[in-house]
Amino acid sequence: MKAHQIVTAAALCVLVHAHITSAQQEDKQIVYHTFNGEYAHAEALIQKGIQQDPNNPQYYYLRANLAFYTRYFGNTELSATELLDLVAQNSQKAIKLTEDLEQTPDNRFYLGSAYGLLSRANFLKDRSVYDAYSAARDCKSTLEDLVEEDPNYHDAKVGVAVLDYFAATRLTSWWQETIAWITGMSGDKEAALNDLEIVAQKGTLCKAEARFILSTLYRFMEPDPTKARIYLTGFLRDYPQNNFVSNIYRRMQLEDVIQERGIAFLTARIDSLRGEYNINSDGVLNQVGYGFLRNEEFENAIAVLRLNVSLFPNAANCYDSLAEAYMTSGQNEEAVKNYRIALEKIDSDTTRNESARASLRENIEQQLEQLDAT
Repeated sequence: MKAHQIVTAAALCVLVHAHITSAQQEDKQIVYHTFNGEYAHAEALIQKGIQQDPNNPQYYYLRANLAFYTRYFGNTELSATELLDLVAQNSQKAIKLTEDLEQTPDNRFYLGSAYGLLSRANFLKDRSVYDAYSAARDCKSTLEDLVEEDPNYHDAKVGVAVLDYFAATRLTSWWQETIAWITGMSGDKEAALNDLEIVAQKGTLCKAEARFILSTLYRFMEPDPTKARIYLTGFLRDYPQNNFVSNIYRRMQLEDVIQERGIAFLTARIDSLRGEYNINSDGVLNQVGYGFLRNEEFENAIAVLRLNVSLFPNAANCYDSLAEAYMTSGQNEEAVKNYRIALEKIDSDTTRNESARASLRENIEQQLEQLDAT
């Protein structure tokens, strides 16, 4: 299974702008704890804010934002489904509160941003496409009007950029494109990246978020290792406890080692490198292998994924990834062989939950069907 499918999409919401003069130190701390992967600390501050000002949409928005990013950054017992429920519930609460308030620029920011989060929650949780696009339309129109009135309201550009990037890269059918056109999603990828880079430079409380989004896009969607490192470095400098981002950065460093010293060095030194680069699950080398695969460095990709199979022989996903590397490089016979091994391993694979195993099985069966047809 592709690493960017697990990571994805990537990281997509907005926070607060410099014009929000009422932002207190506590609000900044909420943002800090959110992006430092400290769910409990952020949630405690949000609860305190709601107790003090229960009709302020800002805190419900920040809670929705916290839940959305905790799906990646972790440190909570809540499942991904439960977190998406929190995203939807708190986004809806923020929208309801904001619609009853004076439509100041700041309140419009919360309104548009909450619609953006609600859109993503609808899409990710139950594939409610029409609800997702409806909320996306409201997000886009609200935030675009705000930016048109005040071009220096930089953080509002993130929500629009996320939607435009999605429309440009993730729509795969005519009916999705039709809905996107109806809802006004232009799909301008270059404009989206440009706006994200502006926010990464000039944003306020949204700067870290823009860096995270850009690091993810340049790592997985728009392969540019130099830019990915720049944004990862800036992010980790400010949020050093974020293990999720730290692991991504370490995997890029491991790719550099392989590039400089060769795959033989990795194989010979794997025992010491496992500790140095935290290779404690099949996901680490899996992502490294896909990094080479995205750059069409097939020999390195296959070598890394073969090593991953030897380290984690009971993980079905290892064989699935190796099979994809063989298929992408045109070695269909080896691809079929490894897809079939992956299929045999799924039922006894304890590294994935039931839902993940079902998804993996479906993907493998589709790939085998496609290979049989060629």
